[in-house]
Amino acid sequence: MKVICISCGHSLPLDKTYEDFEGLIRCYVCGALMEIKMSDGKLRGLNLPASSCEPRAETEHVNEGRV
Repeated sequence: MKVICISCGHSLPLDKTYEDFEGLIRCYVCGALMEIKMSDGKLRGLNLPASSCEPRAETEHVNEGRV
C-alpha cells in the first residue's frame, strides 16, 4: 500500500500494519503530518491536521535576515 503525501507529493509505502488504521502518519521527506483512515487495506480518508499547516520553527529561523 502507498499513500501520496498531500504536502510534497512523495509516495509513502505502508505495510500490512496499516490495513485497518486510523490516526496520524508523518511524511519522512517533508515532515508533514497527515491524518489517515484505512479500512480493509484501502484508504478511506486523508487530511492535513490544522496544526501541521503551521510553519515549522526550524524553517522560520533559517529564513531570518534574508531579503
